[in-house]
Amino acid sequence: MEIFIGIAGLLIAWLTYHKTFNSKPDEERNNLLGVFMVTQKLHLEVQSLLQKYMDENNGANHEIYPNITFQQTLNMYKQEFEKGLSDKVYQDLKNNQIYTKSNIETFQNMIDTQHNALLQFKNQLLFFISSKTN
Repeated sequence: MEIFIGIAGLLIAWLTYHKTFNSKPDEERNNLLGVFMVTQKLHLEVQSLLQKYMDENNGANHEIYPNITFQQTLNMYKQEFEKGLSDKVYQDLKNNQIYTKSNIETFQNMIDTQHNALLQFKNQLLFFISSKTN
């Protein structure tokens, strides 16, 4: 009887561990995909603002920061987008069934950080553009 209780306890512990750390929860994945898409859209919006400024002000060589031009900034944003927010990355996140709850949480934190940085940069960019055009 004691052996049976011990085995049952180990089985319950293993199932709890597996469910907590190795599960592939759809809810967390769906939340990640939603935030990914919003961040993807925001990233494209920032790229569009940079491009619009350059087009309207012949501003590719204007400095947005010391020794950093609008064109350099746009190129960097385009590269970052391809590496981290492209449709290919989205499809990988959506279709990869081996990601665990822990993996998804890590991706979520990275996307949240990137989203917040993009919002801050967008606000700075809008302020910069409005101060230059007024």
